Amino acid sequence: MPSKYKLSPSSSERFLSCTASLPYNIEFTENEATLKGNLQHSVAFLRLDQIYVGKDHTKEIERLTDYSHEYVSTRTPSLKVKWDKDCERTVDNYIGYIKRMVQQFQPSMISFESRIKMTFFDNVINGVVDCVMVLPNNDIIIIDLKTGRVKVETEDNRQMLMYAYGIAQDIYKKTEAIPQNIIVSICQSLVNNTKAVKYSVSQLAKWYSDNAQAMFEINTNKLVFRPSQTACHYCQHRADCNERIRAGVV
Repeated sequence: MPSKYKLSPSSSERFLSCTASLPYNIEFTENEATLKGNLQHSVAFLRLDQIYVGKDHTKEIERLTDYSHEYVSTRTPSLKVKWDKDCERTVDNYIGYIKRMVQQFQPSMISFESRIKMTFFDNVINGVVDCVMVLPNNDIIIIDLKTGRVKVETEDNRQMLMYAYGIAQDIYKKTEAIPQNIIVSICQSLVNNTKAVKYSVSQLAKWYSDNAQAMFEINTNKLVFRPSQTACHYCQHRADCNERIRAGVV
């Protein structure tokens, strides 16, 4: 039986650790940092679509990357940001990294801003993956662009592993081919954090089974507090959580 909660790969680091955090999820609130991240993702997509698909986005790219242009939030029209040197560095390094990966691995398929829908312990979970490469042997490379200054770890990153599981599931549905290896990578230029980690399909299967207890709690609504640095960091219940205080998580 699926959960009554909306599950997102981006918050999986929290809910797969501390299942009791789920009822405290609130609607996403946009701010200048997230809006600027959205701007950088938009420009990165347009530039990559131009390079690898051949579509001409020159005018739109020039408009968005004009230092005087205000990029306005569609959710909160009063919220505006502008392209700057950090944006330029982040996107340039990301595109350069993808070019190097393409040259090294020669993928048979590459896609950007790919929407995925996976079945995860009876739950349908949606996500968007910044870059997916499928190699001639059906192995997978997943790259995620991070635009913030808080370092995001690549190893054992639940969001990336959930993406890997979803992409592998999708490829199997379409081709009945099972990738033997999945490479997941974070590209986060502002803190010099670009790293790739390879997982075998058996390691990915073990990671999935290791989450059985957490997903049982979520699906049956028998939620358990498990405070930790990673689970509590962005939790909306953090300030009022007695379990966090008792556990000494700061």
